Amino acid sequence: MFFTRAAVSVCALVAAMPVLAQDTIELEQITIEGEATDGFFGEAVATSTGTITKTGDAIAETPRSVSVVTEQQLQQRGARTVEDALKYAPGVTAGQWGLDARSDWSLVRGFSPTTLHDGLPARYGYYNDTTPEPFMLDSVAILRGPASGLYGSGSVGGVVNTTSKTAAQDAPNLWQLQVGSHDRLQGGVDVSGDLNASGTLRYRFVGLARDSETQVDFSQDDVLAFAPSITWRPSEDTELTVLANYQDADRSPLIQFASLYGTLQPATGFGNGAFLPNSLFIGEPDFDTFETEQRSITAMFKHRFNATWSMNANFRYLEGEAEYQHAWWAFDNFANGRYNPDGTINRTFYRAENDLKTLALDSYATAEYALGGVQMRTILGASYTRGTHDSDIGYGAQIAPIDPFNPVYAGFNPITVTDTPGTSVDEWGVYAQNRASFDRWIVDFGLRYGAIETGASKGSFGTTTPAADDDKWTGNAAVMYRFDNGLAPYLSYATSFQQDAIGADAAGNPFDPTEGEQVELGVKYQPAGTDMLLSAALFDLTKSNMLVQDPANPGFQIQTGETTARGLELEAYRNFGDVSLQAAYTYLDTENAAGFDIAQTPSHAASLWVDYKPADMLPGWQFGGGMRYTGTSWDGSGTQATPAYTLLDASIGYERDNWRLALNITNLTDERYVTTCQSGACYFGEGRTALLTLSSTF
Repeated sequence: MFFTRAAVSVCALVAAMPVLAQDTIELEQITIEGEATDGFFGEAVATSTGTITKTGDAIAETPRSVSVVTEQQLQQRGARTVEDALKYAPGVTAGQWGLDARSDWSLVRGFSPTTLHDGLPARYGYYNDTTPEPFMLDSVAILRGPASGLYGSGSVGGVVNTTSKTAAQDAPNLWQLQVGSHDRLQGGVDVSGDLNASGTLRYRFVGLARDSETQVDFSQDDVLAFAPSITWRPSEDTELTVLANYQDADRSPLIQFASLYGTLQPATGFGNGAFLPNSLFIGEPDFDTFETEQRSITAMFKHRFNATWSMNANFRYLEGEAEYQHAWWAFDNFANGRYNPDGTINRTFYRAENDLKTLALDSYATAEYALGGVQMRTILGASYTRGTHDSDIGYGAQIAPIDPFNPVYAGFNPITVTDTPGTSVDEWGVYAQNRASFDRWIVDFGLRYGAIETGASKGSFGTTTPAADDDKWTGNAAVMYRFDNGLAPYLSYATSFQQDAIGADAAGNPFDPTEGEQVELGVKYQPAGTDMLLSAALFDLTKSNMLVQDPANPGFQIQTGETTARGLELEAYRNFGDVSLQAAYTYLDTENAAGFDIAQTPSHAASLWVDYKPADMLPGWQFGGGMRYTGTSWDGSGTQATPAYTLLDASIGYERDNWRLALNITNLTDERYVTTCQSGACYFGEGRTALLTLSSTF
């Protein structure tokens, strides 16, 4: 019923979009003026899908929901994390755990997405690696909906891919200095050039150093990162890029797991005050830490054999480790709001020594040819990944409770960790994707067969005894029709699987992977010769084979659960002379396996970013403003709601010659809010922060 009603709305939007068209020009003839699309840091808005679909097709000609955040947008909005990069994208709930430096958190269409870096798997396990620094990135892309046909075992919600800056990209030399709230001081450099007279060998070095505190008391956010790369391009047909990456972060966990009482509701009658400050720190100043280090080497190869065949191959080896110590608000005393009778609280002391090793390879050949009157593009590929992660943990007893409203820190006892076996994941797959273009039609379809094995690690790559061994066929299909005026309606179908149900039922039968399925009906509109892009998508998404309690065998589980997400996404980019705007709206109707709304997923979310460049009145000046609305969300059990909130962002910049000075302010009004509440705990959002950034090209 929802899909039928929503389809009527999209059909009405389809009918209205052509009114905005001016000329009747075939879509293939699109040319975009450089000054309309280029900013100080490059492309102002992405019109191509880049590498996330492995094709580089125009977004307007892709019958899937794709958003790409460019380097210009990252800088323009003062993004400090990947979470920040995602906050203006439709269908995405970013930073749902609030202040948390341990990872970049997001939900795409209600589900945690698969995370990739340079098109390869980026994470196994938790809290064992560094998070990407936006200054080091060329773009952040989101592919919404199942994508196992391209990437194997993964989330039904979609894929988030971060792309590194490398020597293969043209970029000016740049240095940057940034100061901001909480004593933030960051310097960055991005330099490149030729290594030989012929220009066939180029280098690029991107690096940053940061010394900073954060909103949370007794915390830090210090980072050292650098990524040198070399690109060898002996001809127009061959390119090899080798990228090294090193990142060392000395941070604090930040997340406090604070009680509902004192955050969302007053603690009157429970604690020794009403509302806690959003700078709350209930850990120990010399104990809480999250120190991570990562080293990786990546190789990216491209070669065109002839007018028909070309190939791409990407490889990465990565090592990461983390020392994680955290004292958080204990989950006890629930009858008294998680407070002791005297208003103090107990704390859980935790220590973990985590490490990670990954090896990933993805190689595919592309053939472009004509078959009768049909233009064909066929992709044949294979991938292989290995990941080993280990977490050795220990718990310690507190010395004394503390009062969160007036903390007097009591110190801590040393914690000994227990050595436990790690976990290894091995996955391989072969896949084929095909596009047929004829007249005004685009027809895409693809299949992938993959196998994945998970089990206890031997201490290196590979497993001893597999805990789960699965294989699966997945696929995708789509059709799009392109009108001359830039209107392009489409219908797509995609499936996914994920090995996230480990174990067996009461009869000893091993659990199957969860499965995902999505139908999407959408329309895109891009008038020829412009970078304006309007898109609308309706989707009906189901995740099945989820574990629920076995009513016939208490203590066991069966795979009869389903989670659904149905919704509407709208996204628009439009340039009106000196003014440009980007807007997004998301409506989600979700239901988890227990029959409640998916946790942390609001039914309504919207964002708007407006840029104004008064070139004639105030040459060089640029003014930006953003609004982010997050609607009411629930805890997954229908018990606790988290109220809606609206945040405002602002930026002012001045550019002259090769210089740019910009002031970015997030949460302009210093709104006090919580991002989510569940299981008796609430999580603070970030207060007002200001960044002053000086950039110069040379």
